[in-house]
Amino acid sequence: LMIIAFIVLGLMAFGVFGFYLLFSTSSKQKKAEANAEQILDDAFDGRDDVVFTVNMTTIKYETAVLGAKARGYKLTHTESNSYGPHTLIFERV
Repeated sequence: LMIIAFIVLGLMAFGVFGFYLLFSTSSKQKKAEANAEQILDDAFDGRDDVVFTVNMTTIKYETAVLGAKARGYKLTHTESNSYGPHTLIFERV
């Protein structure tokens, strides 16, 4: 009985930690989206090639691609995996 209670408490703690991570990353992404123009201006500063990484705490993929396009860049390559960040490579048009 004690082991079951320990397992249940462990699962509850894991769930609380999961919700914390979810809301924390969501909050960070909202902050990044609010500052997207400055982030994009800093990244796409006139260099011929730009490597830009997006994940759960940065600006969204769509925001990065459209922001790059508006600054005269096109997406030439995407490197991604199921769980990690997406690396985007842009070149100036």
